[in-house]
Amino acid sequence: MRRLLIVLLTFFVCAFGLSGPVLAADSNMQTVVEGLNSTWNKAFNKGDASAVAALYHEKATLSPGNGKTLVGRAEIEKLFKSFIDNGVHNHTIEIVDVHGKGDFAYEVAKWSAKGREKDGKEPTFGGVLINVFQRGADGKWKSLSHVWNTSTD
Repeated sequence: MRRLLIVLLTFFVCAFGLSGPVLAADSNMQTVVEGLNSTWNKAFNKGDASAVAALYHEKATLSPGNGKTLVGRAEIEKLFKSFIDNGVHNHTIEIVDVHGKGDFAYEVAKWSAKGREKDGKEPTFGGVLINVFQRGADGKWKSLSHVWNTSTD
């Protein structure tokens, strides 16, 4: 009986002791991605498409849910500039799930934004996104691939 208690105690200490760094890593990744999202929203909502594009890897891919794929910062900046120029504002990102290991992380999130129509109405729209990030040699995180859909509700 005493041997069984020692084995069980050892198991629980190892299991929970080893899970601590993993949980801390996931928690840290959540903090990293929250910061990236906050920076993205601030740049977009300020109307700075160049600052938004700077958050992407130079050869990043982006699919805005229309069946097309954009490649590279220049194309990505052009897309976001068109959104901003057409009145899209108040963009938010609500994380659903984050995972990562080492220099890679990904998120699944809900996004929403408001539009601006000629008659003054501001419709709200949104959807789900997936974003894959990589930490570069300089320690900065950039988006490698960003895909989203738009809800029709």
